[in-house]
Amino acid sequence: MPDEESQPRRPRSRRAGPDTPRPQASIIVTTYATPSRLLEISLESLLVQTLTDIEVILVIDGDLPPASEALVAVAAERDPRLVVLRPGRVGRARALNVGMTAARAEIVGIQDADDASHPRRLELQVGLFSLVPRLSLLGTGAVISSDLEATADWDLPAVPPNVRIIGRALLRSNPVVHSSVLARRSAIDRIGGYDERRTAQFDYDLTLRLSSDGAVLGLCDLPLVLHRRHPSQFFEGLAPMRRAWGSYRLQMSHIGHLPQPTRVGYFGVAAGRFGYQVARGMAWHRASNRQRSATV
Repeated sequence: MPDEESQPRRPRSRRAGPDTPRPQASIIVTTYATPSRLLEISLESLLVQTLTDIEVILVIDGDLPPASEALVAVAAERDPRLVVLRPGRVGRARALNVGMTAARAEIVGIQDADDASHPRRLELQVGLFSLVPRLSLLGTGAVISSDLEATADWDLPAVPPNVRIIGRALLRSNPVVHSSVLARRSAIDRIGGYDERRTAQFDYDLTLRLSSDGAVLGLCDLPLVLHRRHPSQFFEGLAPMRRAWGSYRLQMSHIGHLPQPTRVGYFGVAAGRFGYQVARGMAWHRASNRQRSATV
């Protein structure tokens, strides 16, 4: 079996013809067993963006229940910017790469099917890519919610967004919410896209490999996405020890490339983070169990 941390296969890219107008941004949503109401909120939040020159690529990983099929059919009929792809049951990483291959824009983004974007998310993020041209990937702040009816309709601060460059702090934890990712397609192509051999933490693996490749990663301080956490999510539902061990292994695979004095310090930091993540995961599981019990 291949090592998860080795270089993944590079996906082939589909490029538009010379006369085909490209959107300013392509946003990829993959769905597998997403509750219909959450999928509806997610797609709607992208199709009402103030930046209208976009395409939304929905990759259906497997089959949809009838209610979701109906809402996707209606949305695609109403808005030609929604592109629906059906590769079959291929797994999350492969579904993300399918979306990347189909994307026509140079700027590509991600949104999880159970999350949502603020109406100005893409307007502001694309603008920041123009202001900071050395950026390869930009994440944003997020509002965390367990409310299954919540939408991303809050008021934003009346101040210009600030971008913080993410350096070696990425080796301590992943500060980038996957649903907030906007990235240059060329940078993701250069590292081979998402690693299709992984079963979890595709996002952290991608950002670590981008950083190792010399890409500049940034974080916008404005909360532009709603990140939903609920017990039915695959990664959040993993045992705390397994989640923490996955993060630790990823960190170790990249710490080894650092200079000796720095590497020693980061080994200690990673070990401390491992204990913290286990404790935090156990607390999250206890809270989720209480929430389930309260709704029964």
